Amino acid sequence: MSVRTIPELVANKVKEHGTRLLFQRRDGWSWKQITWLDFDREVKNIASFLMDAGFKTGDNALVASSNNLDCIATEIAIYHLGGIVVPMPREEALDNIIETANTLKSKIIFLESEAYLEEVLKRESEIRDAVNIIFFSDVRLKHERVINFKLVLKSGLMKRKKLHDELAIISDSVSPDNIAAIFRNAQGSTFKVSQGEMIDILSEASKKFSQIGIEDQSFSYMTTASPFSIFINYLTFLMGTRAAVAESRKDFYYDILEVMPTMLYETRDGLEAIYDKTMSSLNGTSNEKKLRKDLGERIKYVFIDSKPKEEVENLFLKAGISFLEVPGLNNLKD
Repeated sequence: MSVRTIPELVANKVKEHGTRLLFQRRDGWSWKQITWLDFDREVKNIASFLMDAGFKTGDNALVASSNNLDCIATEIAIYHLGGIVVPMPREEALDNIIETANTLKSKIIFLESEAYLEEVLKRESEIRDAVNIIFFSDVRLKHERVINFKLVLKSGLMKRKKLHDELAIISDSVSPDNIAAIFRNAQGSTFKVSQGEMIDILSEASKKFSQIGIEDQSFSYMTTASPFSIFINYLTFLMGTRAAVAESRKDFYYDILEVMPTMLYETRDGLEAIYDKTMSSLNGTSNEKKLRKDLGERIKYVFIDSKPKEEVENLFLKAGISFLEVPGLNNLKD
């Protein structure tokens, strides 16, 4: 039977893959290996914290972050509760974050940028409905309402056993019709995507990429809040592949050389930034060889939101790297 929701998808894949590697993340000088079971436990820790904070089916959480691993786990946890993700860029102006959170009555706010901390502490009374404002970065503070993500994981771990049965009931009751995400376009209007629509888009995409196997590994770093940037990482779950996610653009260029992925998830703008970096320091090396070296030598596919400029596309093709466009992710309507 085909899956209909994100909780169903993750549960089925965890049963199928269990202790097999899912994610890698940098941990100081080394890399931490995260299995499907590890990831599932983290998702349930986050979901348990959210439940204890009063987050219910139909509530929304505003998430202003890059697609780092903590953010991806948080989004999946929200879907497990039948909640709604409201994505915003990592560096979105705080005024816009507060306005959006108040307009949509966001129950929880997640922020990545530590630069907002001081101002958030000064202005937290302006944020009317959010029970907690959570920083993914390990900020040091003592505040009832503004906390860091480590506390979420610690608190959720302690509450998970108590809430296990209730969480299972809620996840099983999530419907394909439940709204999964609310996006804002450049004009300020919003459009919604349901869990069922998300699964359909990802399923159709995966059917077109039969050449991708479970030993393929993706790599990404995106800061925008487009449907492509949010949903593309979920292909990892559907295809049962492995993944690594950079924590910053600076880390991207360093980490990709160690991860040596076979697939890259990237936007048009991101590809053009990679092209510019490659072309700026050839040092006598051919541009296609330099590109492959910059991307860890093993890249075969780039999943993209739209084709880049002609000269960028030509360089990637000369380097033996194919573009795979993901149907549906850039054609979502209001």
